[in-house]
Amino acid sequence: MFSRITHPAFVAGTFFLALALLLYRPQRFLPDLLPINFPPSASKIQADLGPKLCQGAEIYFPGSPEFGEYTERWSAAAEGDILVVVLPGCQRDVATAVKFANSFNLPFLAIGRGHGTPGTLGTIKNGVLIKITSLDSIDIAADGKTATMGGGVYVDQVLAKLAESNKVCEKRAGLCSLSIPFRYIGYAGLISDNIVEMDVVTANGSEIKVSATSNPDLYWGMRGAGHNFGIVTKFQYKIFDYPKGQDTYYVTYIFTEDKLEAFFTQLNRLINDGNLPKDISSYALYILNPSISPKVSIYDASAEKESSDIAQPVILFQLYYLGTPDEALPYVQPFLDLQPASASNATTAYKNLAHEATGTGVGDPVCAGGSTKAFFAAGLKRYNVTANRMVYEVFSEMVTHVPALNGSFVQFETYSVEGMNAVDEASSAYPHREDNLLV
Repeated sequence: MFSRITHPAFVAGTFFLALALLLYRPQRFLPDLLPINFPPSASKIQADLGPKLCQGAEIYFPGSPEFGEYTERWSAAAEGDILVVVLPGCQRDVATAVKFANSFNLPFLAIGRGHGTPGTLGTIKNGVLIKITSLDSIDIAADGKTATMGGGVYVDQVLAKLAESNKVCEKRAGLCSLSIPFRYIGYAGLISDNIVEMDVVTANGSEIKVSATSNPDLYWGMRGAGHNFGIVTKFQYKIFDYPKGQDTYYVTYIFTEDKLEAFFTQLNRLINDGNLPKDISSYALYILNPSISPKVSIYDASAEKESSDIAQPVILFQLYYLGTPDEALPYVQPFLDLQPASASNATTAYKNLAHEATGTGVGDPVCAGGSTKAFFAAGLKRYNVTANRMVYEVFSEMVTHVPALNGSFVQFETYSVEGMNAVDEASSAYPHREDNLLV
């Protein structure tokens, strides 16, 4: 018997039988050792998924111009390996796409305008990308207290629509798709504090309502505990009348590094340990500005010579006031007294502030995709002036010696926390209400 088992013909036959079974159903015979997943073909996806989608839905595959357009992200590191792009024709299509992905054991990712930067987004392989920007409806309730919006809206769009009815909302955050940060947090609290209800698609494709009375545990968690509870396809959000008109006054000052200590000392006085007036917010950067940045001589070890054309970073500072220049003067004058290297001021409609003040509106150059970006944040109670000097020195060393990092910056955000602190901290999962600042 043993001789038969070891006979070359028997061994060869057994080997080829096992190989045939493995190739035919690899996940059945080696589920743990070899989790191979063969993705469906484009024709299979079109045939299986296409008829299930609403009228107006679109499906794109690699090689088409639209595929390249929809898979490009603001940070190239977050693009990943996408098998197919689905543009929903209706809200229900998101759940349909999720169920389809699950039926083939394919990963899926829902995105809006593609400005997420975590590198983990780029780890998706053979993924189904659900581009929800087509879900962009905005409907203001008859009582003017809430608006119901599609999950694919972005802030520039929302502010323009609400301004038509003299309405505004708290918004956040980041660049480009979501404008600039926290201008009305002093009045309304956080974005998550203003969400009334959400339509959510869960990981298995179920469509559920999430609110204080429907799935309340999920309502608590989705407002502050991360991004992966589900896909929001529609949400109801609190809005309110502009409290002091639609105009925002702002100043832009640029300080050289010798003013760093005086600048942050004054900024701490303004913040007043979390008692910043609710009409004020500010934004500062360590950044290179070749037209102003002072030049320094740095020894280039590789070339064994001095290099005298290296610019040092400057401090770019903007203060925003929800009111008139005269009302803002007591708050901006102490910074003007520090004698900035450059000073300017302007008044603009709040809906245009991102584009006109910081150049971070949709369509501005900084919003172009294709390069790698990464953000790292920390919350603080007040600025440590000594630490900020140390950060400046490290940052200066980095950008003056590594040209590829010249576009980097350190950002300091200051905003009133009055509205945020008026909310019971136990009402949501957001854990950082004690922070007054964001770096």
